Amino acid sequence: MNPGLAISIALAAGWLTQSAGALEVLRASGPQHVFAGGSRDVELLLKNSDADVVRFGLRLQLLQLTSSLAAPVGAARTGPALTVLSGQTVVVNVPVDFPGVRASTRFAVRWLDAAGRLLGVTDIWAHPDNLLDALKRMAGSQPLGLADEAGLLRPVLAAHGIPVTELNSPGSWNDFQGRLAFLVSSAEPKDDAPQRETAMLARAKAGVAVIWLQVNPATTLPRLPLAERLPLGRGSIVRVPTSAVAGLDQSPVAQLTLVRLAELALAPPAALLAVAP
Repeated sequence: MNPGLAISIALAAGWLTQSAGALEVLRASGPQHVFAGGSRDVELLLKNSDADVVRFGLRLQLLQLTSSLAAPVGAARTGPALTVLSGQTVVVNVPVDFPGVRASTRFAVRWLDAAGRLLGVTDIWAHPDNLLDALKRMAGSQPLGLADEAGLLRPVLAAHGIPVTELNSPGSWNDFQGRLAFLVSSAEPKDDAPQRETAMLARAKAGVAVIWLQVNPATTLPRLPLAERLPLGRGSIVRVPTSAVAGLDQSPVAQLTLVRLAELALAPPAALLAVAP
């Protein structure tokens, strides 16, 4: 059997561990996510189930996966020298060079010892750095609306060249003519917060899709679900805790989450019914 195809089959089957000798690579329940086009740290979890200390030189091979094959990306290369004590499990962040991609692409890293024996495989999705450009397309000809006292979204949107209309007063909400807006609640809201929320609700009823990122102190309030969509008039509000997009500037998962929230807010009820289980 083609060894690349064998790796794809193993990944698709959901194998959690592969081992060579006393060492095994433990794989998480889901893939890791990185931005493509540069050196990115890949987390390697190694367990030594032997009674002896294991010292070895790590090697690695990056593969690009499709539905039917695994194509090597360059030659196998030398990684760090590692020492794993008896019975020890260690976490190592290993830099791996990923090629640029135009769309989210599946990769795998084969971990080898110095003799070329397979220790295990790590499944990875590599994403382009323009994930947030989808927000521009969804916003159409108008800028995104943004009320962000906490500064959670503003610097990231600015870094990606996404134009916004600041919605920092009731009047600015009343005047907003766009179709998509983000409201980030502050842990210490200003005195006019109730008036701004009333104006936001009025714009949602008029057809604006609003993503409301809420600070959720678990000590005083029940935890919010990951996302809750509230149809309102001709628009809708999607409530979500700010933790859902934590690390937005560095995390492709957080950026994809923000895009999915916007899609959910803009989706008509019929579309939601179509995907309901």
